[in-house]
Amino acid sequence: MKKVILLGSTGSIGRNAIKVIKDLHDFKIVGLAAYTNYQMLSEQTKYIKPRSVTLVDKKHYSVLKGEISRTKVFCGESGITEMIEATEADVLIAAFASAVGILGIKRAIEKRLRLCLATKEILVSFGDVIMREVHRHNIDLIPIDSEHSAIYQCLEGRNSDEVKAIILTASGGPFLKKSMKAVTKADVLNHPVWKMGAKITVDSATMMNKGLEVIEAHHLFKMPAERIKVVIHPEAICHSLVQFVDGTMLAQMSTPNMQLPIQHSLTYPKRRPSMVQHLDISQVKHLRFMPPNHRKFPCLTFAYDALIIGKSMPAVLNAANEETVKLFLEDKIEFHQIPRIIKKVMSEHKPQKGSIEHYIEQASWAKQTVRRIAC
Repeated sequence: MKKVILLGSTGSIGRNAIKVIKDLHDFKIVGLAAYTNYQMLSEQTKYIKPRSVTLVDKKHYSVLKGEISRTKVFCGESGITEMIEATEADVLIAAFASAVGILGIKRAIEKRLRLCLATKEILVSFGDVIMREVHRHNIDLIPIDSEHSAIYQCLEGRNSDEVKAIILTASGGPFLKKSMKAVTKADVLNHPVWKMGAKITVDSATMMNKGLEVIEAHHLFKMPAERIKVVIHPEAICHSLVQFVDGTMLAQMSTPNMQLPIQHSLTYPKRRPSMVQHLDISQVKHLRFMPPNHRKFPCLTFAYDALIIGKSMPAVLNAANEETVKLFLEDKIEFHQIPRIIKKVMSEHKPQKGSIEHYIEQASWAKQTVRRIAC
């Protein structure tokens, strides 16, 4: 029986992970963590009966603790580290929609847990540090993002010097063929393919999500920026591709359902039957691929710039994006202001190489700068 700690249990990835683990039978959830949704965390705890839970938002800690008195309850971001320290486990699923819990994730690596990573912000902001720890402790880091899971599967058992390029696919979001002028929040949150949380859906609309995936792919697969490509693929059937030096391409295709990469990250290197409807390739009428419009989606360019600059710039990019998206969702800025503010923050930053703590400080600076510029 494999014991699992799930960070971000109330989000889309977290809820799907619970469904997958329920079906696998030889995996058991022993720890849950949520950011602020204490009601759902309480319900999950009563149903799953883990050994411990963490609520990052401290203001609801006492209410949660009163509702699940038989389970150990931690609180705050430090509570994630405390739960990982105190709970015996084999696997950590990191599925928060931000880099929250980074120190806990580092502790999980030190304890040699398999890291199933859905939180791209962890490698975007702290990639150099985290990958150094991954290699030092010789642990499995299996990506859950559908694109990186696809690349991971296509690269299995192959040397990096055989690879010409890795190619990330993007659906194009809600504005692939629509104007981005005078859009509403409802327009932005109406993704044509995936049903996701609000933050990642906004990132998809700006294509920042794909930009962050470029940076994540650099760290996961040791690829320089010039060998990481992005193509628009509206059908979202091909989840990414690898092109080899002989010109051959391998692609991973499946029904667009996040339960597949979640299950693969848990059961790798074995494959198991899944609950997901299988793709009937005979029913696929079109598979279109086209280059992205960098002028229309400048956030993708910003991500490449941040990757090439390196040091603390990716952490600043990520934090600036988080804060601008938050302001947009709070109706405090317009959608078209998101890339403008991010560009301004990046132009004011002086990148430096440092530790996790240093990058956290720079991220805090970026969020404060966003607020200053937006006001």
